[in-house]
Amino acid sequence: MSETLVTHQNASNDVALIFVHGFGGEPTKTWGQFPDFLLQDSRLHNWDLYSLGYPSGLGFDLVGIWKANPSIDTIAKKLTTYAKVQFKSYQRLSLVAHSMGGLVVQHALVDNPDFAKQVGHVFFFGTPSQGLKKALFFQFWKRQIDDMAEGSPFILDLRERWDEKFANEQTPFQYWVTAGDQDEFVPRHSSQIGFLDHRCCVVPGDHLSIVKPETARSLSVQVVLNGLTGGANTIGIADAAQRAIENRQFQEAISQLEPKKEGLDERGVVELALAYESVGRHAEALAALQGRHPDDTDAMGVLAGRLKRRWLLERQAQDAKAAQDLYQKGFELSVRRNNSDQAYYHGINLAFMALAFDENLVAAQNFAKHAVEHCKEARQSKWQHATLGEAQLLLGDADEAVRSYEAALAAKPAPTPREVDSMLQQAMKVTSVLGYEEAADRLLNVFGRTEA
Repeated sequence: MSETLVTHQNASNDVALIFVHGFGGEPTKTWGQFPDFLLQDSRLHNWDLYSLGYPSGLGFDLVGIWKANPSIDTIAKKLTTYAKVQFKSYQRLSLVAHSMGGLVVQHALVDNPDFAKQVGHVFFFGTPSQGLKKALFFQFWKRQIDDMAEGSPFILDLRERWDEKFANEQTPFQYWVTAGDQDEFVPRHSSQIGFLDHRCCVVPGDHLSIVKPETARSLSVQVVLNGLTGGANTIGIADAAQRAIENRQFQEAISQLEPKKEGLDERGVVELALAYESVGRHAEALAALQGRHPDDTDAMGVLAGRLKRRWLLERQAQDAKAAQDLYQKGFELSVRRNNSDQAYYHGINLAFMALAFDENLVAAQNFAKHAVEHCKEARQSKWQHATLGEAQLLLGDADEAVRSYEAALAAKPAPTPREVDSMLQQAMKVTSVLGYEEAADRLLNVFGRTEA
């Protein structure tokens, strides 16, 4: 019998990644060098890695007589027991599951709300979520195969409860469903039907090779790395471990605010929208804010920011114009109320939109000057320094911009990983539009990145 738990790295970190093998697999052999390739990536230096094992094989089950492999339900209970006992000190768990291991993880998630809250990311590889036709030939001698059979009570119940609890984007965790382009054992329709299209991936390989990558550049490895890091090349303050912990905080905010969202005040609406946005529920973030910003400049700014980001992705002019109108109204209200913090926020965004959408550098520089003046009247903070940095870029002073961004990163309280990314992305957009390649390289060094 193979080891129940294999430790790949245990450095008493705050987050852990757990591999769960499939039918007939083992905690080490199933994955090959997969864990090693992940640990070689500097973005995961603050993660611990484990592989969980359980009895599984083609030998006859002598249920009630002598000995039998555990059912999927029992293995799921084992997983959640480890989470409550051995992994209880971790602030966030993430899971990589292969084949039947994915059904184990799904069952644990729908059965145990506390476990679902503890989990940040789930990666399913070749999981027969709709059941296996091939299992029908063997189900009479194996309990695990019986559960996996297409149309089995287990599969039907699991799909119904998954849809009920985790429909659309309403999951306390992020997940990815990956199929192999040559996998005939678990065809793509079995692994991916019923899941959101943008959560589905296809990688090269058959049912076994998709989780035995040959190099760190293999697509399967990159799916996991991109999911855990948000696709960012992050080191230092903005590492993937901090992101995972932060994600849990956003999920907890959603759990608290979402049930009473109709009665939330403006501050509560903003907090809920930001939490939605941060976990990828973009449409719900926009819906929460629309119609809820008559006088609140903070809510106007959050909604305008969401519209601006959608414009940058989809290039719809009406989104850009709507964002500009909200920023303009927010700027004017903030100036009338002598609220310098809000005035520089709206002013610098008006500057960016004038540059990026209107292609009017003179107007952008005028707004940047207004933002600088309001920054002088505002309290010092990470955002005040970052705004000065962006304004100085627009005004052509790269030296002062670098110093301001350094001050933003050194501010107390320290910026979160998402705030660091937001600062850098905005700076890179400005340098890109203006063609400031040297300034971009200097800022990348300040932020500790090797790539934009």
